[in-house]
Amino acid sequence: MLQERNLFVAYNPNGSSENPHEPHFDPEDPDHATLIIPVFFLYPQYATSDFIAQFVEDTTFSAHLAQMFPPQAPPPDWDKAGQYTANILVVYAMTRRKRLLKVGKKMTLRDVCIAAKAKEGEPKDGLELKDGCLTFVVVPKGGVEQNWVDEFKRTARLELNHN
Repeated sequence: MLQERNLFVAYNPNGSSENPHEPHFDPEDPDHATLIIPVFFLYPQYATSDFIAQFVEDTTFSAHLAQMFPPQAPPPDWDKAGQYTANILVVYAMTRRKRLLKVGKKMTLRDVCIAAKAKEGEPKDGLELKDGCLTFVVVPKGGVEQNWVDEFKRTARLELNHN
């Protein structure tokens, strides 16, 4: 089920998991073909995160962001600059091979899994399930986004050169 969705399990070096949630098929789907996956949204600008225990793979990222960061609502306590509103946020996925995928607002989790697949003839690639969860980075468009992308690319190059 995971490989056909380009998902790779990254095993915890100490062997234990503290996450009580794990990917599973949607019990309400009569075909048992829709996955529900725990997801972390990381906000590196503020070194904080949100956990979505049950992200249905056919749900768009914009649906989650609109619910979490509605434009008319006050910003979260940690958002000191008031930049986290759904309409100006950008989501990124990082693949196992350190590729960076920009997630479009209308993309579903399933779409991102498909986009994470390696091109023909390249080594296998996809998203990593760490401790049973997928991780996505959420940043506001503009300078914060560009700084994070530049730092990710710099760090990824260093990691790839050391391996």
